[in-house]
Amino acid sequence: MNLAVIQQWLDKLAPRERWMVMGGALFALVALAYALGIRPVYKARAEAAERVAEQRQLLTDIEQVARRFGPQSATAAMPTSSESVLVLIDRSTRERGLSSYLKRNQPEGADGVRLRMENAPFDELLLWLSDVQSGQGLGAVSASFDPAGEPGRVNVNLVLSPAGR
Repeated sequence: MNLAVIQQWLDKLAPRERWMVMGGALFALVALAYALGIRPVYKARAEAAERVAEQRQLLTDIEQVARRFGPQSATAAMPTSSESVLVLIDRSTRERGLSSYLKRNQPEGADGVRLRMENAPFDELLLWLSDVQSGQGLGAVSASFDPAGEPGRVNVNLVLSPAGR
């Protein structure tokens, strides 16, 4: 429609009718702005607030579980003896029967050790790693495993150091 046609139509109306048409148009404009602009924003805000409340509840639940089970870090099991890391590794591999697979055992940095094991049984190796982490407080800084040819056997390069350092 042309604006001139609308203007002519409004001019033909009585002043009272003109005010009613303009009021209706203003009401329609406000309702349209609310329906298309404001209401979706409020709806999205309410949904976001609900998601935040759910996430806060989840965080509270996780914190309660964490308090119940206590710290689970490897730093809780630091070695109590005054043995060096090399001596700890040597002793623990002998206890687990892995000393024959240990081909290289050399210091790495200030308090770490670099190990090379060849054709080691993978399951025993993982049990040993678990033992040195929980019992000796050592953690793997880096590790690389390669198949050794036989099923269940691996060649491994490890760098271990006291956890938390």
